[in-house]
Amino acid sequence: MTLPPWMLDRSTNTINNPPKSTKKRNPLRQAISSLAHVLEEMLNNEAIANQNGFLQMVDPRAKVIGLFALIIIITLIHNITTLIVAFAIALLMAGLSRIPAQRLWRTWLAVPLFSTAIVLPAMLNIVTPGNTVYTLYHFASAHFGVTSLTITDAGIYVAIRFILRITVCITLALLLTATTKSNRLFHGLRAFGVPKLFVMLLGMMQRYLTVFIRAAEEIHLAKISRSVTNGPLRQEQAWVAAGMGSLFRRTQSMSSAVHLAMVSRGYTGEIYLLDEPKWQTSDWGFIMIITGFAAILLVMG
Repeated sequence: MTLPPWMLDRSTNTINNPPKSTKKRNPLRQAISSLAHVLEEMLNNEAIANQNGFLQMVDPRAKVIGLFALIIIITLIHNITTLIVAFAIALLMAGLSRIPAQRLWRTWLAVPLFSTAIVLPAMLNIVTPGNTVYTLYHFASAHFGVTSLTITDAGIYVAIRFILRITVCITLALLLTATTKSNRLFHGLRAFGVPKLFVMLLGMMQRYLTVFIRAAEEIHLAKISRSVTNGPLRQEQAWVAAGMGSLFRRTQSMSSAVHLAMVSRGYTGEIYLLDEPKWQTSDWGFIMIITGFAAILLVMG
């Protein structure tokens, strides 16, 4: 049996002519890898919540009160030194809660990507007047009341303060979600009057997100296992759109079936635990510690 002509053509044979750079990856594969990374992070959160750490031993309701209160106070602080102290407090609680440094680094690396893009205009003299640090462009005539576009010292201060505040708030939110099991966290939110529908949607999303991520991975692996080379851009785009539509149909069908099955078994949207948490002396101690931290930050700020 002879080989087909396309396999004998060395110009298109990927075996005899491997890609010049192995570092470049298909954007679709990168997306699937990111989805798998999300799944891994969710599993890591469960593992962290099962450890014996400082925040793991606190009642979810106390953590919701304390950490949300700290986040609100952080948004009211305008002093960089105070924000640095708040960041140190968050790091202290993370260390006592045995949160891996790698988990924190992944969260912090994502902060500048979004916060910097948002705060960049605030560094310019047309938004935040101040002493010139660097001149970007000279106008032939006055624009927006200035003759040149510059970065100011006051703008840099505003940008650093904004990025630091976002970092501290995200770290505190990570402490809450990583050290609390999902069902206990939802139960704690429900105890403070969060609407039942909102909690139910969060629970369904958290429970079945792993299923949908695996379904997306299966669709992608089925495609690349049946493909020798990448097709034209238009063909790849059409396949991605078809895969998105297929995943949406599967999601819709599964969500309807799961919801009907839960309702038929008496589910009303409330979160019930086999071991109902009870407010203990240690929880009051945690509230007192958070109150002390908040008082220090307010006085410094």
